[in-house]
Amino acid sequence: MDASSQRSFCEPYLDSRQAAEYLRISPKKLQRLARSHSLPAYGIGDGRRKMWRFRRSELDSWMQSEVHSGSDQGRIQERRKES
Repeated sequence: MDASSQRSFCEPYLDSRQAAEYLRISPKKLQRLARSHSLPAYGIGDGRRKMWRFRRSELDSWMQSEVHSGSDQGRIQERRKES
């Protein structure tokens, strides 16, 4: 198993509240992005009460791709300044 596989295997999942806080967006927007498959997410359950889980490393990669694509760049740059 290589280092990146081992890291993702041991990496804990974030719930919607934690992931939204990390990205500095509302939980509702995060869930909307998850439902539309616009960001990496793992759905648990079926129907309207589906819960979402996220990996921080995958959210970081998603943010990097957003920067390179130019979409929502202001939010991402602002988050970097604060970190």
